[in-house]
Amino acid sequence: MAYNYGEEISYDYHLIKPGDFTALQAFSCGNKKLDKFIHEELIVDMEVNTEDGLPFKVEDTTTRKIIGVVSLAASGIIFKLDNYTHVLPAIKIDVFAIDKEYQKLHYDKESENSDEHYYFSDDVMGTFIKHCRDIAEEKAVAHYIVLYADKEAKRFYVRNYFNDFAEYMVKEKNMEIEANDPMYMKIDWNQV
Repeated sequence: MAYNYGEEISYDYHLIKPGDFTALQAFSCGNKKLDKFIHEELIVDMEVNTEDGLPFKVEDTTTRKIIGVVSLAASGIIFKLDNYTHVLPAIKIDVFAIDKEYQKLHYDKESENSDEHYYFSDDVMGTFIKHCRDIAEEKAVAHYIVLYADKEAKRFYVRNYFNDFAEYMVKEKNMEIEANDPMYMKIDWNQV
């Protein structure tokens, strides 16, 4: 089904289950590394890989097609200043992938004709930011959302109000994310 605008798409999200393996094979975000992970490593021997986070599928409620994959994990930002070290509680967006067919899909006609583009992928990101905020308000204390942005996708995250790590924030040491930029968003859960 072809959509003209993202506002036409009704979607929901659920945890990925082993039975989603076949549907995930049709998914492609265009990033070879992420696609390989989603196709070959996310579900292995009928078990969902939750080593780095809980994976969710974003599903078109009309077509039942998987249009996004997002993984969330408990995390923290290491705050280091001179001899003082503290961990700031956070929720990590470990994977954020939208199917190529839905990328750069303007949310509505107004966005298409504006300098401030708003895409369907921005709406999905907003849904998961809200989900993280709900977790921080109702289930576990977290003051930040963190992620490691691929250089090509960094503009997307900046547009969605993520900031580069400040000088006192220590980046994770992990080969998979070494080339990516650490970013964060403060969750102000004291204000509604």
